[in-house]
Amino acid sequence: MAYDDAPEHVQLAVNMIQQMERLDFPDETILEACLLVIQDTLNNMNREERVTWRIRLSGILSAPADKKNQQATL
Repeated sequence: MAYDDAPEHVQLAVNMIQQMERLDFPDETILEACLLVIQDTLNNMNREERVTWRIRLSGILSAPADKKNQQATL
């Protein structure tokens, strides 16, 4: 799939990953920053959306660390 044909969330993720790679922070720092972004975004949602996303995130994070399965889930 070409970048321009990818869904908006995939394009945003690619841009974010490219930016983080350029900044050259340790993986742990990037993950901590991502958690803050997720928390802030969840706090801006209504309760029903927040619960839905927390369940979805829980499932993704508790799944086996297999790249193919994780990408399919996202």
